[in-house]
Amino acid sequence: MKKYELLLVLPGTLDDNESARRSEEVLATIKATDAAATMQALGKTRLAYPVKQIRYGYFYTIIFSAETAAIKDIQNKLNLAGDLLRAIVCEFNAKVNPAQKFSLVMNLVSEQPLEGRTERPSTSTTPTTHVEPVVVVDMKEIDKKLDEIIDGDIIPGV
Repeated sequence: MKKYELLLVLPGTLDDNESARRSEEVLATIKATDAAATMQALGKTRLAYPVKQIRYGYFYTIIFSAETAAIKDIQNKLNLAGDLLRAIVCEFNAKVNPAQKFSLVMNLVSEQPLEGRTERPSTSTTPTTHVEPVVVVDMKEIDKKLDEIIDGDIIPGV
């Protein structure tokens, strides 16, 4: 038996209770193969691009063990569920925790300002006294601009 990881993305149009209920249903499907399967909720976040005209999604990871032949059956069951945005099964990498990967990405695109910092040291490897300015970007403004571009308000025909 190999250890696998399922990344599950549910539509952001669901409320928290519905997404938790739906993720538990998927977990029950996985537990039919492995009773020791564990699920971790990673939260709701904006998708990189709209999927089925939905821009936000609830992310979950499920770690389980299964025979290679059972993976095809699991994928078929997940494909039949029309309300899932994405369900991706891959081999589990024990060196990197999925929550750590997700939290790293979330920290990079965090909406919190850099707490008043206006300068940072240069990233070059040679010692220097040059200081580069920090560009503080409001993620809400970027989201608004992306929505306008996708809706075709800024670039006609897009």
